[in-house]
Amino acid sequence: MRTQRVVLPHDVLRGRVAVVTGSSRGLGLAMARALGLHGAAVVLAARSDDAVAAAIQRLRAEGIAASGRRCDTAELADVEALRDEALDRGTLDIWVNNAGTSGVFGPTASTPVDDFTRVVRTNILGTFHGSRVALPVFLGQGHGDLVNLYGQGDRGPAALQNAYASSKRWVRQFTETLQLETKGTGVRVHGMNPGLVETELLGRVTSQPGYEQRLGGLQVVVGLWGQTPGEAAGPIVDLVTSDAPEFRFLTKRMLVTRGLRSVLAGRLRRANRMPLDITVLPAADRP
Repeated sequence: MRTQRVVLPHDVLRGRVAVVTGSSRGLGLAMARALGLHGAAVVLAARSDDAVAAAIQRLRAEGIAASGRRCDTAELADVEALRDEALDRGTLDIWVNNAGTSGVFGPTASTPVDDFTRVVRTNILGTFHGSRVALPVFLGQGHGDLVNLYGQGDRGPAALQNAYASSKRWVRQFTETLQLETKGTGVRVHGMNPGLVETELLGRVTSQPGYEQRLGGLQVVVGLWGQTPGEAAGPIVDLVTSDAPEFRFLTKRMLVTRGLRSVLAGRLRRANRMPLDITVLPAADRP
């Protein structure tokens, strides 16, 4: 069976190799696809061999040069191996630290310790490891684009989401510090806030007992301001080619405009709402 080849929009990233972590599905896969359709050879990473293989096959069917490997970004050795996978393609030009996870919804005082640790390992250690292995390559060659993903809580506190929100606050501080440290080197460090993205990460929520009812309005919020992964990934190419500052922050004007469009499109109707799957922890799981 012959695969239909997608015509590439243009080749602005031709000759560049881009790594995207957490890219077997959702936003990560959409960003890898956007970079690949603009000419980059993309290297995918996720914690499942099967998931990576399926994502590679999907992108190759669209004419994108794709490879990848299993990678737990909380493990430095895995991230170093991912870097080597990219360098085997001849170069490393773009690294996107997208891998992330959410925490259990509820107050910090009763948050399971292992859950908080899991969020820290993925969102904080994963971002550090990716930056730590990519930056020496970029600095050595005098160019490269590092992209770190912001999220809810990066600009201020978010009650009942302390693990995730504080990790994203850390990512912003970490990223802005890297921008100062790499100034004048030819290396560019970017922060990107995609906003609410309709993915499994957002649609499957785990809650502490007694707090699940507070998640009832999430579908309305997503209906107003949520985006598909493809829509949210759109700015990534402009970011690594123009360093456009408007893609770093979600402004009130952007949110109002997006909300109005969603209302006009009827996304708040019950039939059009994103499915929400809430799992409530058993009381025994609380410390």
